[in-house]
Amino acid sequence: MSAASHPTTGSGTRRFARSVAFSAFTDVDEQARAFDGWSLNYTQISGGLFHGSSSIVSLGGIRLLVEHLDKVILQQGSVPSDRVAVAVPLELEGHARMCGEKSSRDSLHVFSSGPEFEFYSPDRHVLVNVEIEPDKLASEPMRALGASLLSRPMSPLIPMAADAADNLRQLLKQTLAASAQASPGEQADTDERIALLERTILYAISEAISVIPEAGSGNARPTKYWPLVNAVQDRLQDPATCPLSIAELCVQVGVSRRTLQYAFQEALNLNPIAYLRAVRLNHVRRDLRLGESVTSAATKWGFWHLSSFAHDYRVMFGELPSAASKRHARKPR
Repeated sequence: MSAASHPTTGSGTRRFARSVAFSAFTDVDEQARAFDGWSLNYTQISGGLFHGSSSIVSLGGIRLLVEHLDKVILQQGSVPSDRVAVAVPLELEGHARMCGEKSSRDSLHVFSSGPEFEFYSPDRHVLVNVEIEPDKLASEPMRALGASLLSRPMSPLIPMAADAADNLRQLLKQTLAASAQASPGEQADTDERIALLERTILYAISEAISVIPEAGSGNARPTKYWPLVNAVQDRLQDPATCPLSIAELCVQVGVSRRTLQYAFQEALNLNPIAYLRAVRLNHVRRDLRLGESVTSAATKWGFWHLSSFAHDYRVMFGELPSAASKRHARKPR
């Protein structure tokens, strides 16, 4: 991971700050931790060495985080209760679902819409995440608007007209470019500029949230199979209940193989066998990060043929499990 930061802080009575930071990652778990304060778990679904990055711009009570991912990722988590968190796609090509709803490049993704979220993101994925902390905004009118957004019930996906989505993307790109190019010597007007940027972004997001879609606009609904996908996911979190085959999984959730196959194809555009193997491999990888041996971690999650396991692990993550084990070996106490 690499990172660079350029903080700018006020002096005297100034209370607002601008900061810019960039980080690159080859591990999905490390990338998930770029979201400060979030409870977030990333599961890599498509194979190959992961490359991702995050660019973070903090502007007083608003934080912009541009996230690049190059693999299919199942993102699960929650947002701190004092924040509004939405995302505007810059790129979103492929099968994507937000809380079971089919998402698109012109959808506003509302990660703070409920206690928890699930975002199944495609391999071509660049989002600008906008976090709003109402209490940290520059003026009382903006704090009031931010608080109203925080208390407003919202759907996980809010469709936007193509021109409105393009305008919002352009606004965010211009804000990111201006923040990255500003130099510490421009301190004199830092607070004033931050307040202006805050206001511009806040009202643009508020407008996007407030637009009521017209009848027949194609507003998405969750696939009827999403509860089944969630039930399967719950079974995969504990090695004591994690099924080792599709036959076992079908018995556990009480559906036929055909139903399971159709559900995963409809919800995730994925074969359930591939999904089951990918999730189990991710569990092994996390255990290796905690210092467990390759044999212990692999057998814990039902990989008994270690040579086949090593091949599958390398296809999924671009390295042998032994390499990961050496990198994260427990240090002697």
